[in-house]
Parts: sequence; structure tokens; C-alpha cells
Amino acid sequence: MPAFAFAADRPNILFIAVDDLRPELGCYGNKAITPNIDRLAASGIRFDRAYCNQAVCGASRVSLMTGLYPESTGLRSYHVKDWRKKLAGVTTLNQQLRNHGYLTVGLGKIYHERVGHDAVDGDNWDRWFDLSHETHWVDPENIETHYRNDRAYKQTAKGPKRGPVTESVDVADHAYIDGQRANLAVKLLKQLGRRAAAPAADEVSSADEPTTNAAEKRFASLSAANGMLDAKLLAKDKPFFLAVGFTKPHLPFNAPKKYWDLYQRTNFQMPPNKGIPPGYPSEAAKLNPGEIKHYGDVPTDEAPTQWDTELNQRLLHGYHACVSYTDAHIGRLLDTLDDSGLADNTIVVLWGDHGWKLGDHSSWCKHTNFEVDTRVPLIIRHPGIDLKRGTTTSSLVELIDVYPTLCDLAGVPFPTHLQGRSLVPVLHDPSAEIRDTAYSSYPSSIGKATTIGHSIRTATHRYTQWWKDNNPDSVVASVATDLSADPGETSAVADDDRMQQNLSAQLRSRVMAARKSSRRSATSDDQKSEVGEFSIPDVSPLDEGQLARLRKLVKSDTEAAALAKSVQLHAVPLIGIAPRPIAVIQYEGLVNTDPRRIETVAHLNQMSEIAVLVRYWQATGDEDAAKTLRRLVAAWSETYEPTGNDVNENKFYPLLVAYHALRESFGESQRQRVDAWVQRIGQLHEKHVATSDHLTNRYSKSVRLLAMAGQILDRDDWIDSAKEGVKRFVRKSLYADGSSRDLNHRDSLTYHGSSLKPPMELAMLAGAEGVALYSWTSPAGGSLKKSVDFLVPYAMGEKTHAEWVHTKVDLDRRRAAAGIEKYRTGRLYEPTDALGVMEYASYFDPDLIRVVRHLVNGPAMDDGAAADRFPTWRTLVNAAASHQANEQ
Repeated sequence: MPAFAFAADRPNILFIAVDDLRPELGCYGNKAITPNIDRLAASGIRFDRAYCNQAVCGASRVSLMTGLYPESTGLRSYHVKDWRKKLAGVTTLNQQLRNHGYLTVGLGKIYHERVGHDAVDGDNWDRWFDLSHETHWVDPENIETHYRNDRAYKQTAKGPKRGPVTESVDVADHAYIDGQRANLAVKLLKQLGRRAAAPAADEVSSADEPTTNAAEKRFASLSAANGMLDAKLLAKDKPFFLAVGFTKPHLPFNAPKKYWDLYQRTNFQMPPNKGIPPGYPSEAAKLNPGEIKHYGDVPTDEAPTQWDTELNQRLLHGYHACVSYTDAHIGRLLDTLDDSGLADNTIVVLWGDHGWKLGDHSSWCKHTNFEVDTRVPLIIRHPGIDLKRGTTTSSLVELIDVYPTLCDLAGVPFPTHLQGRSLVPVLHDPSAEIRDTAYSSYPSSIGKATTIGHSIRTATHRYTQWWKDNNPDSVVASVATDLSADPGETSAVADDDRMQQNLSAQLRSRVMAARKSSRRSATSDDQKSEVGEFSIPDVSPLDEGQLARLRKLVKSDTEAAALAKSVQLHAVPLIGIAPRPIAVIQYEGLVNTDPRRIETVAHLNQMSEIAVLVRYWQATGDEDAAKTLRRLVAAWSETYEPTGNDVNENKFYPLLVAYHALRESFGESQRQRVDAWVQRIGQLHEKHVATSDHLTNRYSKSVRLLAMAGQILDRDDWIDSAKEGVKRFVRKSLYADGSSRDLNHRDSLTYHGSSLKPPMELAMLAGAEGVALYSWTSPAGGSLKKSVDFLVPYAMGEKTHAEWVHTKVDLDRRRAAAGIEKYRTGRLYEPTDALGVMEYASYFDPDLIRVVRHLVNGPAMDDGAAADRFPTWRTLVNAAASHQANEQ
């Protein structure tokens, strides 16, 4: 296989984010004067039905940049405080591009905060430019008003706390911070265009226009101090990812006077959609918008319906002036791309983080599930894709789709956690559709109930349900609107049981899917996105004959080759990674949000990388992968001292598989050291397997570790002890009806399934004898097979189970209290949680491959017609490892 390359000719990416920008643009047929965005749309593709995943700045931006739904991460606020610590193991968009050969540079509002190392994901940019500002205003009188209101509010917690809601002053563009960001971005594009060792003299000053007032001079000085790219960075022959975030048209509506002068205030009228649909909770409609009332000249004691015409028209005028102001910045960036020769190899992406009400529904701002708050502008221009001028698409898309799209266009592998879908099919064929609905959510307090409003946009309707405590069985309210007949969304369709049932089923399906990270490819093994959680792609030791069969399949079978290619894309970037060993593991028994556990997970995540490299080596025999694995095994075994903790040391399983595969290629002294480490693991877990009465999922982990240590060190006594351990587990933990001790003790099918995988893997290692072990039945009637069969209707969606309701384990309750969604009392078991169990079980019972296909491909493949032989990597390994393969 050819190695994945960091190709110098891959496209550059200019990534432009605009705050609070609804599709109020000329190219979308609206009033705003935006010639520069219009010309971008004319040379690219305009998405007419693009939607954010939550209508608030912080949550929307973290969702796009991580590729995870707010429903998955639990990050729903505007400030998403400590988001990077909470998602410590998640690879961001800028991080993924940087890891795969891109020079990453950022400035402005990309994440919610513009400054602060963790807030902007500072570890994962080649260079981030901190540009801050003292206030939003430049008029001295307005600045003084702001500080006066701020002081009074801090003393009384009453009245406005900011300066005026609008400002029109005759100043240069760079008097405001967005103008400074534009200046800096222009300078960076010039530097990147030339890739010179030093900037030209005209680039040392950040101000492209004379500075005439104190605010302008202050900002110009700040920008000049920040505006240099290191010559070493510029010398690198890498494509660039330049992210530029503009704040306007976010409140306050402040822009240089010339942009206000583009409009006649008297031409602005309030929109006609003043009402809300019948049955729409008024609290969820945010009819008393607090955000705008923070500003000094907005009445705090009046509803927007009471505001006078002067204020309403000034607000409408100000929003449009700010849109035109931002359009001018974007024009400068596009001009610089053209002038520097970069346009022919630079993808341009323009997106707004959410919509905004301009008097719609008799309110302002965002913060709802309404169409106007969730619909966003999205424009993509790719110089290598030939489109007709002014191409548009009505395909339903979401901002979460931007991350996989850019990976796809840049030739970068998708991280396994991504929940969005690539828009590349739509770029090539604007009539293509990649999804049936666009999904968003927003939290609201309705009466005394704390709810999450979940909403889908279909081709014709918007449908929203509000779930008390985010429980799908506690629907507080629901509303459906036919937007094809009522685009202003003020009506509700008459009760139609069948339509409501269909919409409700679609919505529920979208929410359940959003609660889990995606399974995108052969290496996409249940990567958990919640804080303090991670999981590892499964790997198994293979003997020489099994390795030969796997590699033969990869060369001769098209499905196997496609799976191997996916593995390669994920593995090659990991070759040469530095070890991240840790001496003490603090994981078991700690709530996910515990800083000690979070720190441990940041190190243990390397086991996921090791598993991917093992898969790649097993498929190809790649020596560079082997060298990396040997270095990782040596570092971890030299640093960590085994303790016998089953939960913690179970994470080392891929490391043990790697050592088993490569043991003979280690030097003699190194092999002796690692052997001693494996010996210690085996000794500690041998005692546990022989004597423990705690025969739950934890016991099964010790059984697997003992068996693996026995395989490595040729200890038949340990292997035999592990086999007997499987029988002990079946006797004590699995019941005749197929249920289990874990299910009864923790009221969790998740743990029921996790207890079955380790003994099934051990049974796989035992060949023909293992098939008998899978079906071995205890005197009480329990067996692995029965407990797998018990899970099948839940995997197929024919049954459901509310998790954790009657758990007897204090840690489960503490996790729920900490807000960890996976452990939320009453959370419905998700069928895809059973995938790993069904993959292993299909080795022993080939009929279960239908369940695997169902979980991977959906119900459409249930009839088996034209079904994949190898729907996942595990099923391919099963074929190579089968005890019957020698007969073929």
C-alpha cells in the first residue's frame, strides 16, 4: 500500500466564521448590501438549508470544531467554560489538520472566547494570535456610559450593564477590533502567499489606513505586536489552514459610519411573523430576550412588543450596517487571495454560527429552536470543483458536517469520533442529499420543568419536542409547522396522528444517534466523547497462519482491501508518535469529571493509537509501524508498575497484543525486561482469577489479561486457568434466561455486554475448543451464547431498556449526579452499544452477522441482499482467525 502523504500540493483552507450572522445577505435574496460575500457565493456553492446544532455561540462553535453534537458532549452554554478539559481526548478540526501536515493559524472568534490558551485550543495551533479589546465602543462618551453602567450593575444587579446598543462613528475600519482582525488576516495571507523568510516592510505595520483616534492607535499597536509569523513556520512547505473569526454583527451594533450610510433607516420595517405557533411554550420562544437588554438604551422593563419604532428601526439598521462592515473585511481577504496567487489552490469556507431574530416572533437575539435562529449561511468555494456560476443547493446540511467535509477535501482521515457527514457529494452534485433531516437542540425552562428542546427540519416541516430532564418519555410539549406553507413559522399543523408519529420517530432517532459518537469506518470503534471516557478499537493476537490469511484477504478481496485502506489512513499519521507513559493510573472508582481521571485518560488514550497501529501491522507487516510499536511497548513497560487492578490494567490489552506480535523482534535485554513486566501482570491476575468471588465484568477482564500473559510467555497453566475462569464466570454471573449478574446488580445492558466480550475473545484464542466454550452451559443453565442471544432484540431495536434505574453501585449514581450522560438514570440503552458483542459473537454464530450489518448499515441491509461480507474490521479478522479457515 502506498503511504499516506503530507502532500505539499493539497489545498489551502481559508476558514471564515461570522458571529450572529443569519442568511441576511444579498446572495440569499435579502436586504443586506454584501457584494463581497455575493461574489464568493457566485464562485462557489451556497447552501440554502444549512443549520447550526444549537443556537448559541459557544455550544455551536465547539460542536463544529469537535464534530460532536451538544447532545453528545453536554456542552450547551454560550461560554462552554472549560470545554477543552471536559473534552480532553477529542481531536479538534484544527488539531486534526495540524496532525496531518497543515500549517494551522487562527485569530478572532473561532471558538467562543477569542483569547485564553485553553479556550482557543491553544495547544493545537501552530500559531494563535490573541487580539483583545477594552470595550466594544470607540466614542469616548459611549465608553464612559459603558463603564458607568457596569459599575452600577455590579453594585445593584439592576438595570443595564453595558454601553449603548448601537454606535455610528466616522472612523476607519480598524478602529474596531474586527477591522484589526481583517488587517492581520490580510498580512498573514500575504506572508503565506510569498512564504518568504521575513515579511516585507509594508507588512510590519498592521494598519493599512492612517490611525486618527486613540482607539485606532491602541488597536494598531496591539495588532503590530502580534502580527508576525515565525520564519521557520513560513519556511515549511505545508498547505495552510487560516481561521479568521469576525464578531459583527453580534451586539452591540457598532460599525463605522460609512456602513450605516449605505442604508436609509426609514426603509426598515419589522417582519410580519410576529406570533409563535399555537402550543409553542412561551418560555422556549424567549419573548423577553435578556441578551439585548444588557445594553444601556434598551428598556429593561418592557417586552419587545412595547419598544417604539425608533428603537426597532435603529436596531434593524445597525444589524445591516454591521453585516456590510463584515462583508468589507471578507472582501479584503478574497482580494488578497487573488493578488497573492493563492486563490487557485485555496478552499474558502464561510459560515455563521447560528441565526438571529430581527423582531421575528416579536423578539430578538437567538436562543431558541425556531427556524430563524437555527438556519445559517454556509458558502464553500473549492477551486478544483467546477461549478456553474451561482450554484445553490437545497440539500439539508448541518454545521457539524463542516469538519468531515474539510477532512475529505484535504485528504485527511476522519477522526473516529465525528458525528457529521461529508458534504463532498453535494459539492459535486448540488441535487444530492446526505440526510433527511437537520437536527438541533436548545435547553429551556418551561414552568418548573428543566427541558431540552429537540428539533428537526425536514424538507417541508420543522418539528420540536421539549423533553423534561432530557427524557424522551417525558415530553412537555411538541409543535410541528409546515414551513413550505408558513415560512415565518407562526402556525402549527392540525393534529395528524400519523404525521406526528412519523416526525416523533424521526426526532427520537436523531437524538439517540446524537448521544453516541459515530462509527465511521473500520477503525471507528465506539470512541466515547464524554469527559473522562475513552475506548479502544479491539485487537486480537493472531498466529502466523491467521496473519497470512488476513494479508491474503487484504490483497485479494475488494471489501477487505477497503477496510485495510481505512485502517491505513488512520494508522500512518501515528507512525513515529512519542510515547506518553504514566507511572500511576488513577481511573477506576473515580467520577469522570475528577481531574485525576481526566489526566490519566489523556495518557491512556495512547492505547487507542497502539490498537490502530496493531491493526495496520497485522494487515500489512509494515516495519515503520512495528518500530513505533516496539518503542511504545518499551516505554510503557518501563514506566508503569502493575498493581493487579482489573479495570485499570485492562486498558493495556492492545499493548500486550502488540508485544505478542513483535516479541521476537525485540533485543534480548529489552525482551527480558518486558517479559518480567508481563510476568508481573500474569501473577497478579492469576490470583484474582483463581480466588475472586466478584465475578462480574471486572472478573472477565482479569481472565482476559491472564490468558494474554499466558500466550506471550507460553504459560499453558495460565491459559488453562483462564479457560477455567471463563467457566467460573459463566457459573456465577450468567443466568439461564440469558440475563446476568451485571444486569441485575447495575440494571445496565451496557455492563451486561461489556462482561461478555473478554471471555468470548479468550474463547476465540482456543480455536475449536473455544467454540465449545462459547456454548458451554453451567449446571444452572447459563452460557455465553444465551447471554448474547438475550441481547439481540435490544441490538435490533425490538426491545428497549432504561439504564441504571435500580443500580446498586454508588459510583453509577455519582456519575449520574455529575451529569455524565452515559450514566443518566433512565437513559435508554442504545442498540449500537451491542455492536462489539455481536462482532465477537458472529465468530461463533455466523447468523449474528445480520445483527452486525443492521447496527452498521441500518435496517435497509437486514434482508441480506447484496450484504457486505465484512461490515467491520472485526468481522474481517474473524474470517482470518476462524478455526475452519485451514480447511478452505
